[in-house]
Amino acid sequence: MDPDEQVRTAVEDLFAEFARTGSAYGVVKAFADTDRLFPQRAYGGAWAGRLKWGKLGHYRVLQALKNPAYAGAYTYGRSYDKRRVQPDGTVRSARRKRARDEWTVLIHDHHEGYISWQQFLDNEAKLAANHTARGARPPREGSALCQGIIYCGACGARMGTRYGNRHYVFYVCTSASDQASTTGCRSVAVATVDDVVGRLLLEAVTPEQITAALAVADEVTERHVRSHRAAELAVERARYEADRAERAFSQVEPENRLVARSLESRWEAKLAALAEAETALETARAAKPPLPPRSTLEALAADLPRLWDDPDTSPRDRKRLLRTLIADITLLPIEQRGQVRIGVRWHTGATDEITVNRKGPGRTPTTAVEIISRYGAAKTSAQLAEQLNAAGLTTGKGRPFDTAAVARIRDTYGIPAPRTAAVQDGEVSVTQAAKLLGVSTKAIYYWIRHDLVPVRRVETSRRWCIPWNEETQAIYRQQAAKPTSRGKRTTPTIAGGAV
Repeated sequence: MDPDEQVRTAVEDLFAEFARTGSAYGVVKAFADTDRLFPQRAYGGAWAGRLKWGKLGHYRVLQALKNPAYAGAYTYGRSYDKRRVQPDGTVRSARRKRARDEWTVLIHDHHEGYISWQQFLDNEAKLAANHTARGARPPREGSALCQGIIYCGACGARMGTRYGNRHYVFYVCTSASDQASTTGCRSVAVATVDDVVGRLLLEAVTPEQITAALAVADEVTERHVRSHRAAELAVERARYEADRAERAFSQVEPENRLVARSLESRWEAKLAALAEAETALETARAAKPPLPPRSTLEALAADLPRLWDDPDTSPRDRKRLLRTLIADITLLPIEQRGQVRIGVRWHTGATDEITVNRKGPGRTPTTAVEIISRYGAAKTSAQLAEQLNAAGLTTGKGRPFDTAAVARIRDTYGIPAPRTAAVQDGEVSVTQAAKLLGVSTKAIYYWIRHDLVPVRRVETSRRWCIPWNEETQAIYRQQAAKPTSRGKRTTPTIAGGAV
């Protein structure tokens, strides 16, 4: 602990803000919003020991959160220098970190700390959960409740969040950007999923459920205590053996070096065995952190609906509440286009599956889509619009159907238009004209796009029809006889006699 009270308060504020915000950047923002400064002591040189105050940076927050000294622990050997000889003979060194079980020294409760060792471990876990470069998906500020923990059940990829116009938000499968999406990959409105998941959470956290969960937790805790009792006894025995070896070494005569060396080696072996036993006990205790008080959890269950619906509760806080119980969400494949199958996996391993109707801005009624899908290949868009209006159906925006509305639905759901006999007497299609002139259909479409030949287009089927009279034939023959891009002339082969 620093002797300066102002310094101690600033450090305590750092850990308190991290517990509140859950991220290092959140701590930096909290300090910046309130114009709070953070201390930094100079080490070495003429300014050694001088206290400076400045803005708190992200690196300084991480430095404090990852330093076990703030948790009252003394450590040594957390890192090492790795040296390599380069081809030119120079030596380069780089600092490498060791895993915790490889640290040379770790002494808990060595001095008074700002946080406990368990809090230090919890902070480490939070930082790891915020590391997006390693695949973590921490809760963000957006309104999408399941952001980061929702997956596509068709391809298994993670679903991203897309914010559209008019504040519409969607979950979209990320496989589409990698061109690896399947026919079952779909996007869905955020409101369709979030309403269901939020309702499940509130139904799960009731006083009755909390009481049942606490009863099970007490049984699990009792089993856990019994399981690490063996580790406590092992530490007690190892400490006795080490004390006994120390007494034997202290009683030997210094002149008897042969015996002294043997006793010293035995004492060091016993001390190493004691250190291993204490590490095993600490690992067993940390594997199951203590539960919050029963009264706190029961009060939370009674207060959670009000807290969830409170306008002052931020989306990020709702996401953090959701992730305490729910592990992930999966959009499962379903044949009905107007419905969504939502799979919920809880942290306990239990799963729930719910099927709901899709929500979204201007969504076409399912009945209308079914009618267009059933009769789309036999009826024109105008005929379908009349049928839908006669059935009393409207578009997603509550308007009567027209030809353009039905055409948009065809494009969205891939419903083909009827292949009507658009070619009348005295006309030929593009394919027929290409065969008669001995050219490709691409050439004729090129002439049509550049208005080089006469043609007629049927509005209902969007097909091209060519009037095949003497005047039109002469124009088409003239275009077919022109030099191509390679400088060659095309001699048309006319089928069916003279043209």
